Amino acid sequence: MAKFQGGSFQAIQEYFQQKSCRNCESHFAAEGIQLLRQEPGVLVVRITCQACGHPLGVAIVGTNPNSQTKTRTELPLDWTRRDQERLSNQAPISFDDVLNAHHFIDALGGDWHKHLPKIGRAAAG
Repeated sequence: MAKFQGGSFQAIQEYFQQKSCRNCESHFAAEGIQLLRQEPGVLVVRITCQACGHPLGVAIVGTNPNSQTKTRTELPLDWTRRDQERLSNQAPISFDDVLNAHHFIDALGGDWHKHLPKIGRAAAG
């Protein structure tokens, strides 16, 4: 697998070119990997199979070019103290985590909302 360095779009293309379409089993091509948005530390890409046109979806890719030399001390400003205690020592979300979540949600089918916990008025009724 190509090593992800510096959060470059080229590295993301190389990563997804190693993956195959679930619809036709063809490898994704660079032409089917479109950069939608780039912000500091984040790239958003759309992946579509060039062979059959089936969309894999949109990936939000967190990047950190200095991840090997920088210690992880910056936490989101909106985290509560409880969030910090629970989450600050967790590993960052990876490509595979995002793809696994996508496959999990996709496997739930059209009635995915029935798997959500009932809150508020819906729970009372």
